[in-house]
Amino acid sequence: MNRPKFSRNEQLLTLVWAVFLVAFLFITFFRGSFHSFDVEVNAGIPSIQSSSLTTINEGIAVVFDTTSLVIFSLAIACYLFLKKRRAEGLFLLGAMGVDALVVSVVKGLVQSPRPLNELVFSSGFSFPSGHTAGSIVFCGSLAFFVGHRWKSMRVRISNGIGVVAVSSVVGFSRVYLNVHWLSDIVGAGMIGVFLLSAAVLVFKLMQDRGNFETEVFRRISLPLIVVAIGVAFFIILNSMISIL
Repeated sequence: MNRPKFSRNEQLLTLVWAVFLVAFLFITFFRGSFHSFDVEVNAGIPSIQSSSLTTINEGIAVVFDTTSLVIFSLAIACYLFLKKRRAEGLFLLGAMGVDALVVSVVKGLVQSPRPLNELVFSSGFSFPSGHTAGSIVFCGSLAFFVGHRWKSMRVRISNGIGVVAVSSVVGFSRVYLNVHWLSDIVGAGMIGVFLLSAAVLVFKLMQDRGNFETEVFRRISLPLIVVAIGVAFFIILNSMISIL
C-alpha cells in the first residue's frame, strides 16, 4: 500500500522543526562561545531598569510562568472538550506538557547557573528559558487554532506577528529581570518553535488522514484528556512544592 505523500504545508513544517532543532542543538553545545556576550548584555541591563518597568516585567513573569500557562491551557482544553473539539484540546495540553517536560530535562542536563544579579528570585537552572519556550508553544497553539478556523492570509500574518511580539516581550522580561542570559532566551526560542512546529505537523498528519474522525479516537479521547489533565495537575503541584 502506498503511503500518502506529505502536503506542501507538511513538508514546510518538517523543514521548520528540523532547522530549529539543529539550531537549538548548536546553541546548546556551543553556549560557552556566547558567554562573554551574555555577560556584556547582563551588565548593561541595569542602565535601563526602573521601578515601573520592573513592576511590569514582574507581572509578565507571573502570567507567563510555566505553571500559569499550564493552568490556562487546562481551562481552555476543558472548554474545547465541552465544545466537541477534543482533538484541539488534546493538542494544547499535549504540546504544553511536552514543552514543560523537555525544558525541565534540558535544564537538568545542561545545569547552567543563573546570573547573580537577579531582581527576583527564580529557582532552578538557567538554560533554556521556560517562560520564553512556554509562551511560544502556548500562544502559537492558540494562533494555530484561530488560523485553522479562519484561513485568510491576513489572519495568519496577524497571528504570526502576535506570537513573535508576545514571546519577544516575555524573553526581554527574563533578561531585564536578570534571571536569564540572552543565550537562554535564544535557545528557548529555538526549542519553542521546534516543539510547536512538530506538534502542528503531527496534528495535521492525523487530521489529513482522518484519524480524528474514527471510532477509535472517539473512544480513547476521553481517557486521554483525563490523563492529560492529571499530568497538568502534577506539573502544577510539583511547581508549587518547589516554590515552598
